[in-house]
Amino acid sequence: MRTRVLWLAALLVAGPAAALEPDALFAKVSGSVWAIRTFDAQSRPLSAGSAVVIAPGRLVTNCHVLAKASSFVVRQENVAYGATLEYPDPQRDLCQVKVANFTAPPVALAPAGSARVGQRVYAIGNPRGLENTLSDGILSGLRGEEGERLLQTTAAIAPGSSGGGLFDSEGRLLGITTFAARDGGSLNFAVPAEWLAELPARAKTALEARAGGADGNGNGRGAPAAGRPGAPRLGEVFEYALIDGLTGVRTPVRYRVDRIEGENVYYNQGGRVEKADGQLVSATSPAGGLFDAAAPPGGWTRPAMTPGMRWRSEYTSASSGETVRYALDAAVIGTSRLTVDGEALSVQQIAYDGWMFALVGTGPAQALPFKATVSYAPDLARVVRFEAEYRRVFLGMTRETLELVRVWR
Repeated sequence: MRTRVLWLAALLVAGPAAALEPDALFAKVSGSVWAIRTFDAQSRPLSAGSAVVIAPGRLVTNCHVLAKASSFVVRQENVAYGATLEYPDPQRDLCQVKVANFTAPPVALAPAGSARVGQRVYAIGNPRGLENTLSDGILSGLRGEEGERLLQTTAAIAPGSSGGGLFDSEGRLLGITTFAARDGGSLNFAVPAEWLAELPARAKTALEARAGGADGNGNGRGAPAAGRPGAPRLGEVFEYALIDGLTGVRTPVRYRVDRIEGENVYYNQGGRVEKADGQLVSATSPAGGLFDAAAPPGGWTRPAMTPGMRWRSEYTSASSGETVRYALDAAVIGTSRLTVDGEALSVQQIAYDGWMFALVGTGPAQALPFKATVSYAPDLARVVRFEAEYRRVFLGMTRETLELVRVWR
């Protein structure tokens, strides 16, 4: 009994564990941060990212790292293991994978709620394929609402860091590094490690919803949402203004519901077809400028979006009269409020950043920077504001804004 009392007393006197020097921290946890390589059905390389060992034979990464992959491996130096997906949570961009006969040690998790702005943090991952790269910084912000907060950090990350670890000064996992704001200085983000405990249950719900054709909210995907405020109605007109960013010229754009057949809603004599939840089916008449002409398959939003959710869109569009290829990264960056026709609406904001590959004159296709910000109102099941810009060589910047002005019912 006396021995136990002395032991407890020693722990109390010792207090919190001491911070590790960067080299000691790296030695402690780097063996638990692995690279991920993904491949298509023909075993051709697709993408690269990072993963962190969180349990025996289990690693976690970002779901967008695994997008479109038919197979993938985890590797470190010259050692590689085949891996399989176990728990997907695409809403939070977290996917757990399992590896047979894998002995790398799991990392320790930081206590839930222990993240504090100003603390020293370290990112370890595989930026641009450079395995086990260490960077340091501070935790510079906690973004979002309670329970859905993202970790903002000045610790540098780059493409390939996705799925890597963000550690506190004791080598405990604080978060999974997920994305960086392009040209945004030291604006880098991670999802909190405390979400890992919810992964199995959330993955089960997501898989059941997918099997049942639901959108993650308990509604059948694309099914008409009778009685919901945003349900489309025959004869309804959504009036927008298309604004040229350079001249300020405003052009009215109207989308009229002409026909509803099953789960499809037809606007402007079929020039635009949507699902009842606003997901795009086709846009053969680009009345809304870039909003229509540059739209990804399915449109600019995703079902059941949450802060931090990310996806990548690579596609070709010919609706603008020229064939243009797009490679865009999207991230749900938060929520805000917009006033439309005197009504205050809660909107989700999605940022797109990437490239469009278009013909310039008679020369070959050139890569042109493309950015867009999308504001989606769940109550209307519609995008209520869309801002986009791109720069053509020698022809200057093109900027457009499409904003909802009023709804005629």
